[in-house]
Amino acid sequence: MVKGNKVLSNNKKALMLHQEEWYRINLRSLVAVLFATSFCIVNGIHFLPIYGHPNPLSYEPKPNQMIDSIQTLPDKVAITFTERPELKASSIRVMNLDNERIDNYDLKLAGSDKALSVSLDKSKLISGDYTIKWLVFSKDDGFITKGSYIFSIGRTKS
Repeated sequence: MVKGNKVLSNNKKALMLHQEEWYRINLRSLVAVLFATSFCIVNGIHFLPIYGHPNPLSYEPKPNQMIDSIQTLPDKVAITFTERPELKASSIRVMNLDNERIDNYDLKLAGSDKALSVSLDKSKLISGDYTIKWLVFSKDDGFITKGSYIFSIGRTKS
């Protein structure tokens, strides 16, 4: 009977060791999965667009747009942002190739609290390329963003 108890005792020890090893393997697997998940989440954030600052959502006219004639040109330049711009600390300037402003210096909110516009002085427009330079101070987070783009009037695609 003692011999049977020793075998049973050895089997219990083996079973306990097997369970401990199984728990260690599962713990290692769990740590590896958590690490891999955390790594993917942290690094994956960089692939998503970040809208933490006042970034443009839409433009009128659009960047690199080729407009047939001055008659088909919109009366104003409008940009919609991801955040609410502070009107007194923001700007949109429309410049010709000689770096002269061809807008009417009348920046205003355009339709929503996230859009700005400035009207164009069509008497100063001729066929050519124009640069829109914008700078926006966000009411929401206090950040400043700026950028520029071009559009063309009366030029055809080559």
